[in-house]
Amino acid sequence: MINRIALKVTSHVGRDVLQAAASFKTDYAVVWEYVVNSLQYIDEGISPKVQVDIHSRARTIEIADNGRGMNSADLERYFTMHAENVDRLRGRTGRGKFGTGKSAAFGIGTCLEIDTRHDRLRNVARLTREAIDKSGGKDIPVDWVVRNEHTDLPNGTTVRISGILLPKINAQAVIEYIERHLQAFRARLPEVAVNEHLCQYKEPVVDEAFIFEPSNEQSKTIGNIRLTIKVSPTPLPQSEVGIAITSGPGNLVAIETGGVDRKDMGNYLFGEVDVPALETFKSAIEPYDATRSLQLNIQHPVCAVLVPFLASKLEEVRIKQVRKLSEARKTEQARRLASEAERIAEVLNRDFRNVMARLEGIRAVAASPGSAGARFGSISQGGLDDENWVEGINQPGILEKVDPDKASSQGIKKSRPSPDIARTGSPKSDGEAAVDPIGKGGKRPRPQGGFKVEYRELGDPQDRSKYDKNALTILINLDHPAVKNAQKSSGIEDPNFKRLSYEIAFTEYSVALGYEMSERDPDIPADDLLYEVRSTLNRVAASAADLYS
Repeated sequence: MINRIALKVTSHVGRDVLQAAASFKTDYAVVWEYVVNSLQYIDEGISPKVQVDIHSRARTIEIADNGRGMNSADLERYFTMHAENVDRLRGRTGRGKFGTGKSAAFGIGTCLEIDTRHDRLRNVARLTREAIDKSGGKDIPVDWVVRNEHTDLPNGTTVRISGILLPKINAQAVIEYIERHLQAFRARLPEVAVNEHLCQYKEPVVDEAFIFEPSNEQSKTIGNIRLTIKVSPTPLPQSEVGIAITSGPGNLVAIETGGVDRKDMGNYLFGEVDVPALETFKSAIEPYDATRSLQLNIQHPVCAVLVPFLASKLEEVRIKQVRKLSEARKTEQARRLASEAERIAEVLNRDFRNVMARLEGIRAVAASPGSAGARFGSISQGGLDDENWVEGINQPGILEKVDPDKASSQGIKKSRPSPDIARTGSPKSDGEAAVDPIGKGGKRPRPQGGFKVEYRELGDPQDRSKYDKNALTILINLDHPAVKNAQKSSGIEDPNFKRLSYEIAFTEYSVALGYEMSERDPDIPADDLLYEVRSTLNRVAASAADLYS
């Protein structure tokens, strides 16, 4: 007979809080945790308004809203670990599923204060890291600073996070993260401000849009959903790439790129899909976790079908864009523009090679095989060798495969992402993959390392140039009025067109290097960064003086 009384499953509350807090490593993730609560828990008929105040010197962040607030019973439930969400019990979906609000602040700070008003009663509670560390495990004392105090203030909540431990609070990163994710709440007309900046979701310009629906078999699991994939005329910031996945209005649960963000033209794609089945499908496995990582759990039955569906459609659209660009490059004018772009790139790469030692952490060239030898990629440098084939789009063929047993025997973890190296292959008429030739036997040379320059028709509303950091490529916009006018009189050979092209490319290159420096060292002083940008611009302009004649 089994004795079921002697042994129990218990929990250490303090460690639970800190374990949940460890998932929130950045200021923007923490702030969004409280902003999204403000957007979700709002009285019917009221548009949410949220003010985020970042006080860098005081090491505090405040998030104030006009939500419905909490009464004393709600506040007690708020500080209960793993308490069931009341809204979910009433059938309303939302991200408030795991009760991480009480923990998130301690990912970056040492004190959380909740000042909340509901039905003219105000309550204030404070939880500190010191109290968590001193707790015996069963519970953690929370200071009830104000309890059921009468107030004339409207409903709402102010969250204060103090004692922030980060070296620097990155307000710009907070703004960008909020703006990226506001799209899921756009139907509610939210207003979110960070200090004096009003955050607004600005959808990128759309060149094309594609609608996809799952097969009948897929629909049995993921439902009759409609996937929208949009194509931007210019490369997108990493935060905007991929499909925004919601599970009901305002319930953003994930961003899925399907791996195309590291491929050519993959960072031009974005879109959205609503998948109610992520909430309604009965499974003991959660479709996503409590970390707000915006990643789906592929082990969940719905995710196991949804992720491959999204990835295949993203890849389908990406290949269409690559082929379209490839066709556009075949014209005589395109070839002449490419020749001019190569001359500019040579100047930039001479300078680039000189600063590589200083910028050791700069992003590796995204699309080049590099020096990682073996069955994937090649140790040879860029050039024109015969009989080389890599994963592509033009001809049917077969690709080399990874040996999982060999990888396992070498101690490589399966969860570790694969290196972004071109897969080698060979042409085969009945092959299920696609390959492209490189070298003299094919139509394209093996890519060289360093910065690239390309002329593109990016559209009149776009900037005159764009930096694609994934591919270290500077795009000059032929549709920009200044560039278009310079090309009008004598075409590509017009000295004015050439001079403008050099000036645009050199300026974008200087700013790009400054961007890479700031990525490598976020604490670089603004004066130092400005000096680096200016000195780079002067340096490359002087080295290319002969091109201006």
